[in-house]
Amino acid sequence: MRCPKCGIENPEGKILCRACGARLRAPARAARALPVRETDQELRQRVSYDLTRVVWVIAAVIVVGAGLGLLLK
Repeated sequence: MRCPKCGIENPEGKILCRACGARLRAPARAARALPVRETDQELRQRVSYDLTRVVWVIAAVIVVGAGLGLLLK
């Protein structure tokens, strides 16, 4: 795909030109116009996954904080 601004050839599927950063494709407005509704199960799975990630991040912060606390003691 050729950049309309600088003329550099870019690989297919790229959104921005690798040389000048110009937009190569128009934004897909039609895809954003209709909201996609999740089923209850999909929502529960997504929320569960997000909460699991939050718990892991909090645990990592606590471990790192405890380690630094012992190291600097």
